Amino acid sequence: DFFGLNGETLLSGDFNGDGRDDIVAFTHGSLADVYVALSTGTSFGGGLKWHDWFAPGAEVGAVGDVDGDGRDDIIAFTHDTNADVYVALSTGTGFGPGLKWHDYFSIPGEFPALGDVNGDGRDDIITFTQGPLTASDVIVSLSTGSGFGAPQKWHDLFAVGTEQPRVGDINGDGRDDIVTFTCNADADVYAAVSNGTSFVGTTVKWNDLFCLPGEFPYLGDYNGDGKDDIVAFTKGSFNDVHVGLSTGTTFLGATKWHDFFG
Repeated sequence: DFFGLNGETLLSGDFNGDGRDDIVAFTHGSLADVYVALSTGTSFGGGLKWHDWFAPGAEVGAVGDVDGDGRDDIIAFTHDTNADVYVALSTGTGFGPGLKWHDYFSIPGEFPALGDVNGDGRDDIITFTQGPLTASDVIVSLSTGSGFGAPQKWHDLFAVGTEQPRVGDINGDGRDDIVTFTCNADADVYAAVSNGTSFVGTTVKWNDLFCLPGEFPYLGDYNGDGKDDIVAFTKGSFNDVHVGLSTGTTFLGATKWHDFFG
């Protein structure tokens, strides 16, 4: 009943490795604190400060298990002309010092994300350049467990312009794939699956009516079959939650799973 003030970045992840997702808040600004509230399985405990200087100012805070120890860590993209990437590893009770894992990744205007795209158990960093058709690349930097390697282009036409990209394992092969929601009047959903060295599929439509303008899309495995599905929060006056289950090659039509949430 008291977590996440205005302007903070709020995310979730399993920070103590008990198999339950916890919640995290990046305060940003001049304080740059990071608070965690651990899940008990029925509620979240009190917010505890796990780091006192991480993702200051307008840096982009993110979550992922970058060293493969089963505990989620925190990542900060400076997202400025320096384009540095910092990591603070979880000890299970706090986050260690912020260390630079990459010195040029995801410049302003791009969309940074994390996911285990090569299936080695370590989350990698991904950036969607989100330019026009001629410059909508997807760049990946693989985690070594102690740093991120050289950037590699894994796709050259994905998540154009204002589309909303997401990362998740939609075919259940243990490698994270990429999905983009047009979230316009067409409401299309495109996907490209990872083969371990690139994302395969250009203009492969997995759903043709999901996520209208103003809605919020995301990915998650909602039926427990090992394949990530799509979810959309309609927001607004309806506040519905729609899910499209993954078959491994497509997303089924939207089904309302909740009628007043978010």
